[in-house]
Amino acid sequence: MIAAERKTAGLLLVVDESPASKSAIQYVGRFLGRRRGFRIHLLYLLPPLPPELLEFGGAEDPGREERLDAELRHGQEEWIASARASAEPVLNEAAMSLRKAGVTGHSICREFSYPTEPREAARTILEQAQAKKCCTVVIGHKAHSWFRKIVSGDIAERVLQLATDISLWIVQ
Repeated sequence: MIAAERKTAGLLLVVDESPASKSAIQYVGRFLGRRRGFRIHLLYLLPPLPPELLEFGGAEDPGREERLDAELRHGQEEWIASARASAEPVLNEAAMSLRKAGVTGHSICREFSYPTEPREAARTILEQAQAKKCCTVVIGHKAHSWFRKIVSGDIAERVLQLATDISLWIVQ
């Protein structure tokens, strides 16, 4: 199995609901459809946690502090589970589009980012690419509307600024 893994090139495809993301998915399908030796990691960036789920004011009583901390973690876990569930149709549609283009189902992996701060979303993409041993990142230009609302600029441009030793495909 190790020899087979070495022959498989990893590609990280960042997906969301945007038209730019759909264009990137179609581009990858046209480019890699019916080819073998690729593993495509579909990455959905979860938006940041709402402020009320980031921290609480604390408590002087250690028992109460522990309960509040447990409630906060539970609320975060529920929010993340809900965000992941709402992202599933996007990942399903992306995978179906790639399969229609000829990419085999076992070559497609689905990934979620942990809800990070918006300014760190580009770093998250690059860290995920490194962790999954992807030598190429594909992202739609003008994608990820939640990122654009919070941080002026485009996530693809920020990835481009930070990236080293990796191939980037920015799809218009």
